[in-house]
Amino acid sequence: MKYFKILIMSILLTTITFAFNDSFYANVTNSITNTLQKKPNSNGIKQVYKNLYFVPIWINEDNLSYLAYSLFKKIEKDSTISHNSNLYKKFKALEIVAKNVYGSGDLANKIDLELKITALYLSYATHSLYGDINWGSFRRRVKGKWATHKPLYSPISALKIFVSNGEIDFNQFKPKTFKYSKLEKEIERYRTYQMSGKWQPLPNFGSLKIGTTSSALPMIRERLRFMGDYDIKCGNLSSTKSDLCLKNALIRFQKRHGLKVTGYVNKTTKSLLNQSIEYKIKKMSLNLDRIKWLNKKVYSKQIIVNIPAFELNFFSNGKSIQNMRVVTGKRTHPTPVFSNTVRTIVLNPYWNVPASILEKEFLSKLKRNPNYLKRKNMKLYAGWNGKAIDASTVDWKQYKNGARVPYRVAQLPGSRNALGKIKFLFPNRYAVYMHDTPSKYLFKRTVRAFSHGCIRLQNPRGLLKTFASFNKNINYSSAIKHLKGKTRRALPLSVKVPVDVVYLTTWIDDSGILQYRNDIYSYDKIQLSTAKRY
Repeated sequence: MKYFKILIMSILLTTITFAFNDSFYANVTNSITNTLQKKPNSNGIKQVYKNLYFVPIWINEDNLSYLAYSLFKKIEKDSTISHNSNLYKKFKALEIVAKNVYGSGDLANKIDLELKITALYLSYATHSLYGDINWGSFRRRVKGKWATHKPLYSPISALKIFVSNGEIDFNQFKPKTFKYSKLEKEIERYRTYQMSGKWQPLPNFGSLKIGTTSSALPMIRERLRFMGDYDIKCGNLSSTKSDLCLKNALIRFQKRHGLKVTGYVNKTTKSLLNQSIEYKIKKMSLNLDRIKWLNKKVYSKQIIVNIPAFELNFFSNGKSIQNMRVVTGKRTHPTPVFSNTVRTIVLNPYWNVPASILEKEFLSKLKRNPNYLKRKNMKLYAGWNGKAIDASTVDWKQYKNGARVPYRVAQLPGSRNALGKIKFLFPNRYAVYMHDTPSKYLFKRTVRAFSHGCIRLQNPRGLLKTFASFNKNINYSSAIKHLKGKTRRALPLSVKVPVDVVYLTTWIDDSGILQYRNDIYSYDKIQLSTAKRY
């Protein structure tokens, strides 16, 4: 790092020396210095030139610099930028301004152009490095928690590298996780298709069950073909009669969107087929921006829980070796987005009931029936470390619903325990963990947002077996035998595994397939509505 900084400084000093040996560059440097002198130090443009010793970046005496052309080319080809955006319009306007300035402009015009291109660069670099999500506004508007990991490079630190390399290239700063580049390629493909004009509003159509006819079918087949759902080797794209080829395409489409699989069109499927291509591109771009703020570390072993997909994947060397359904938090108790490390597995766990559940849910039930806890195999304690007491001896009516209660409730180990028989701990400030559940029927649901925030596992014994395969201190057979009893046992892991709980409504799966999911917590809606506008 020290050598790298010295190299950049050397290049900058060489540039400065050259600049002051040439009257044009000397005049530009002096003018930029004088123009920005009165600006506050927090001014973004002033910060750029202060870091680069106020030398011009984008202009030469007779033409734009190569760096300016490199920036323009990058913006032109960036598929994450809509041609209707202010950023793109400013770029196109500056192209025209540059032609006029170098046709008949004077020094003052060129300096003005230099500063305007810097403003354009800052907008584009902010978009490329940080994305468009307004995290401050988002956090003020949601109940759920979302821990972010700030991108490693800022627009100014990136520009220093570009100056030393002589080219604008943001590719080197793109995340290497969550198949970022592949999702970006899909945006490029969709943007090209959008410009072709082939994605038009669909005519009205019905269920499209096999044997039915509709004039909308050729357009629907073409749309499904473009999205990768329709096998063109299977049937005629121009056919107006629904057949097995269309049914299979609809099944694939429904699977990719996390819908109940029917093979025909219902209200939800129709709504998704009718989504505009611009919205699909926005949704992909939004998830690219989320990835920029997720954990950037790459691990040999890693667990990813994607909340909107209600799914857990265990990755080994970048490949999913285990996949299972999960139940996540309700809309009123959203599972937080964060990263941590699985350190301990607990067999036959106790469930220490959160105070919020005791006060908001249990209290009203205890007022009606003081034996409620006994029926649930729960014990009442006088405080966190207090002795067990009989719940029937407490006057529960003295506490208003939702009021603070000076007791602790714990559910004893057993088949009826809310945590089931196994718990996977990754200590965090949200008190969230992964665990078994006695409510197995919930895994049959398509939408599985039923918990108070923790992550319920479809196959906790399978996950235990995976951990046992590389943790020599865990004997899987012995652990399964122990689960037949009710004695709590903690198994510290010798090989700990990072876990990332994420919220991706569009992503590329392990098979390279573009997936979409419903915005279960309305985070898409909020982040798109409050997005930064450039």
